[in-house]
Amino acid sequence: MKRIRNWLRKLAVPAALGISLLLAAGCSPTSAVESGNGRTAAAKAPFYDMASNQGKLSIRYFHLQSQEKSGDAILITSPEGKQLLVDAGIPETGPKLEEQLTKLGVNKLDLVVNTHPHIDHIGGLTTLLHTKTVDRLIHNGIPHQTETYRKVQSILQEKQIPHEAAAEGMKIEWSPSVSIEVLNPPQGTTPDKYEKWGTEEHNNHSLVLMMAYGDNRILLTGDLYKTQEYALADKYGGKLKADLLHAPHHGDMTSSSGTFIKAVKPGIAVLSANFLQSMDVLKRYEKEGATVYNTGKNGHLLFVSDGKTLSAYPEKP
Repeated sequence: MKRIRNWLRKLAVPAALGISLLLAAGCSPTSAVESGNGRTAAAKAPFYDMASNQGKLSIRYFHLQSQEKSGDAILITSPEGKQLLVDAGIPETGPKLEEQLTKLGVNKLDLVVNTHPHIDHIGGLTTLLHTKTVDRLIHNGIPHQTETYRKVQSILQEKQIPHEAAAEGMKIEWSPSVSIEVLNPPQGTTPDKYEKWGTEEHNNHSLVLMMAYGDNRILLTGDLYKTQEYALADKYGGKLKADLLHAPHHGDMTSSSGTFIKAVKPGIAVLSANFLQSMDVLKRYEKEGATVYNTGKNGHLLFVSDGKTLSAYPEKP
């Protein structure tokens, strides 16, 4: 019996050590990862708990589940409680996104930003413009010849929702504590810039927003391709530096050039897509020191800023 007790005591040490290592590695679904320092700390901040983040800036990426590419949907809540939705995924995910917003207690959107009129960014608005109160909508001013785009325009007119185009240099008024500057598309861009607007032209004219709260900066890039990334890097240089970068074009190989990543130097990069589109792109960010999250692998994502530290709470570590 004594020998058995000694044997059990020996087993207990490595078992406890193994559990400690797992916890230290952030395997808890409530772990928080702080940008820029690599530390993990146990903290409860579930995705749907809005109350715990009052007085702070929170950014929520929705995991839009679909058999096809589902697109972007990002809810940003200001320290004062103002709600901003950036894009809304494809039409098929609109009802589910509406349910998730309701679960969060969001029935009014103070501002909606549609980065560009592709279906995986504008589609869910065919639901939300009907089911949620929307105070105003900002877009890039470039129309699209699709049924989904026409539906959205029709609802905007029917509901008499104010909407306006934005371009480089514009400051978006939304929250007194959060500044939003538009970096793209270039000033003077009009629908007649090209005889035909193809996929690349539409993507390169996505709205690019630099959001600042205290010391933290968040760069939202829509679906930029590398050609426009180079142009922005040349134009803005170190002004692009951000703590959190929305990886252009869902982390696709069309985008996330080394030049752009080096200019932004993100602590966190988000690949907003329901499946990982490029392992090479993911590794490119990691090589530059960024912590990378993908909605398809990590589920819903919550980022919280107190103006100094940006913390990440992935649904699935």
